[in-house]
Amino acid sequence: MADSHVISTLREKRAAVSGLIEKLERNLEQHRADLAHIDDVLRLFRPDQDPDEIKSKRPYVRRTRYFARNQFSRLIFDTLRKADGKPISGDEIINQVLAAKGFDTADAVMRAALRKQALTMLRAYRKRAAVEQTGLGRGVPWKLTENDLGSCYNDRG
Repeated sequence: MADSHVISTLREKRAAVSGLIEKLERNLEQHRADLAHIDDVLRLFRPDQDPDEIKSKRPYVRRTRYFARNQFSRLIFDTLRKADGKPISGDEIINQVLAAKGFDTADAVMRAALRKQALTMLRAYRKRAAVEQTGLGRGVPWKLTENDLGSCYNDRG
């Protein structure tokens, strides 16, 4: 059978993913048990308050250590400024940011992580009317708005 290496690789990958799912389910069970214990203690101290009414917090996502504070957003805005009002894609923005930092532009894992972070940042700046997207879908081009708020990237980074 010529495809035996494909089958063995797929079996190995399936076993790894299955193991990861089992580990995550055990962690989830433990977190649910911890939450139930906390709810019980809350009910001891405040029986009139329903613990389910407490709004959950979004977990803190650790910032990348590749960029100093605000450096990533500055590089994105510098890239958009160099485009002179022409729309450029998120991938092109990431290419120029990686090149400006001297990182390997072929590193797919880093590119994917930075692309996601950059798109989140660009969407936030779109709400502030600092950038606009010109189109829809994957690979949508971005450009600075006419009222380029050069200082708007000092708020987040």
